[in-house]
Amino acid sequence: MKSNIIKFFFPVVMLFAFVACDEWTEIESLDIHRPTLEEQNPELYAQYMQALRDYKARDHKIVFVSVDNPSTAPSQRSEHIKTLPDSVDYIVLKNPADVHPTLVAEMSLVREKGTRVLYTIDYDALEARWAQILEEEENNQPEESETPETPDESDGDEGEELQPDPAVVLEQRFLDFCREQTALQLSYCDRYGFDGVIVACTGKNYSGMADDVQARYIARQEAFFGTVGAWYGTHAGKSLSFCGKPQYLADKSILAQCDYVILPAIDVQSVSELSLVLVQASVAEVPADRFVIQVSTVSATDPTDETGYFLGLDEDGKSRLRAVKAAAQWTLAASDGTKAGLFIADAQNDYFNISMVYRNIREAISIMNPAPKNR
Repeated sequence: MKSNIIKFFFPVVMLFAFVACDEWTEIESLDIHRPTLEEQNPELYAQYMQALRDYKARDHKIVFVSVDNPSTAPSQRSEHIKTLPDSVDYIVLKNPADVHPTLVAEMSLVREKGTRVLYTIDYDALEARWAQILEEEENNQPEESETPETPDESDGDEGEELQPDPAVVLEQRFLDFCREQTALQLSYCDRYGFDGVIVACTGKNYSGMADDVQARYIARQEAFFGTVGAWYGTHAGKSLSFCGKPQYLADKSILAQCDYVILPAIDVQSVSELSLVLVQASVAEVPADRFVIQVSTVSATDPTDETGYFLGLDEDGKSRLRAVKAAAQWTLAASDGTKAGLFIADAQNDYFNISMVYRNIREAISIMNPAPKNR
């Protein structure tokens, strides 16, 4: 579970494991106090925490997890970020606009373990919201009057003003909207004390676009990433990562400032497809030393949802192969690009396990960062 620190703190790790196994059956309303390791043995706990931070400071496979945090107070253990495995490097909250004070306090707790808490700003979501705004405006427009227009009796063209191109005006409105909304979402970082942001953009292959369409595509990305770049210039101590298809960025210079380049692969169904995602991203000007592949957990509520599974069976020949495990094993295979680690989406789905909470996430961490063997 803790990779290199297990060897030295095995009793502590086992204590945490047994406590974690029971937590998901607890009733939240019961006021039962169980002494923590910090209370029982502060010195040993301090040594464990230092070993954990040292482990994360060393070279290892990075682990991101995202959680669907509620805006209300957490009502079950899976909604608390402090219950996530200690070896997780980054926790990504999916609802950054309204973080409950309970989770704000827990952000400080996990930070003591060397874990950083981030959130995502998604350009695609901004475009989708803009389309909704335009649709709402169109639906709210008054019907055109049937009264005939009065002819303009002014002499010639004297005093006539050229009207701006409506398409140009509309596009400028979007650019202003994009900058405003991006700046608003960036402000959450200071408001709640996040450790940084992930900027997401899927993008398109713009090389074959018509000149005017390509110019609009580039201008829109400049509005988004330019706002992010200006913010990062005053927040250099914060973490910045990119998520999406880096090969479709018109200006890839921002990637040099990013700690990691996260490649979404939630929809793939095989290891070979993971490799294809990596190959497609490995183009000129994209740093190949910081790739993180993103897969998902299996749904905890919908048995018909295929997300989180790969085709084929696990090593036991009976269980379905989970994307989390297969991707963890894939990160260890040699490739042209550096496989820096794994991003596991919707970690809360993996909490409820009868043998161990977050069992599949813990297994993935152990696969990528195995404990050293005695020689």
